[in-house]
Amino acid sequence: MANIMVNEACNLRCPYCFAEEFVNKSKNEMTVADFRTALNFVLGDGSDRQVGIIGGEPLLYSHIDEVMRMALSDPRSEYVMIYTNAVELDRLETDILRAKKFRMLVNFNSYEDMGQKAFEKMCDNLISFQNDHFGEGRFRLSINIYKPDFDYSYVIPIIEELGFDVIRLSVSVPQKGDLNGKTPLEYFNDMKLVAMRFVCDMIRHGVITGFDCNFLPACVLTDNERESVMAAKEVLYNALSDKFSEDFWQRSIVNEIHNCSPVIDILPDLRAIRCFGMSEYTKENIRDFATITDLRNHYINTVDRPAIDVWTSDRCKDCFERALGECSGGCLLFKAEKLFAGKTAGSKS
Repeated sequence: MANIMVNEACNLRCPYCFAEEFVNKSKNEMTVADFRTALNFVLGDGSDRQVGIIGGEPLLYSHIDEVMRMALSDPRSEYVMIYTNAVELDRLETDILRAKKFRMLVNFNSYEDMGQKAFEKMCDNLISFQNDHFGEGRFRLSINIYKPDFDYSYVIPIIEELGFDVIRLSVSVPQKGDLNGKTPLEYFNDMKLVAMRFVCDMIRHGVITGFDCNFLPACVLTDNERESVMAAKEVLYNALSDKFSEDFWQRSIVNEIHNCSPVIDILPDLRAIRCFGMSEYTKENIRDFATITDLRNHYINTVDRPAIDVWTSDRCKDCFERALGECSGGCLLFKAEKLFAGKTAGSKS
């Protein structure tokens, strides 16, 4: 998976922002020529068929229509996914909104976090996209739970109105991985109750929860909790297995994949990072790599594989799944200080 970061400006100040190192720090934008370079790098060797467009808020990008048409018209792309808060969705031209390849993942924040006016405009834009631009099935909502008392009740009216069957959930990692002295497993234990309540409430409304890479490690759930959610998953799988891929089911209801593979984000200056969580340590110029597969393998060899031998909770030290590389114990950001000890931030890994 690869994303192209077209700008750094954003119209919101999300308390959980995963791109805090960059967002709203400057007005930097990617040139159209550099976007073409990044697009060719992402699609060049055929290993990636989906292009992600991110920011900042990409809808504020000066050349958003031009680069969207460029990506959508490229025969090598299967989908073009824009990651957005959708407040300025009406800026996109109709032909883009109606394109068969066009997809959206919407960071669906509460009115308390984004303000009532922006929240109402976001909802109006989503309803318009579905009803006026044949948007059904081409976008999903993403919910970012960032505190144990997170109130997600604002989500329910929109999923009922739009008839969603899947919603994405992320247990957000605090900025810079600062857990105030807690271990990652203690942090996930604190977040477990609200995450599981969300999953169960979504099921009651006929919606399947798909986990993002920020997930609850398997050992956080008790045997009874895991059996309960797996029973629900089995029922839904039997009913809907023909509708969703096997890859989808591995991250649905309860996440069965407890490590992550490199997500490559390409910055406006054509440096890449191995996801925003690791951005401080993993900046690489894409021009130094022949293909995106070469860059991904570089991150696997210099970040992912060494991370297997690093743990942040005592319970992880003797964990069989960790030793096999099947569980990372949460976001790799929690391991960054140990993993990159003695290395200068921003230097080659």
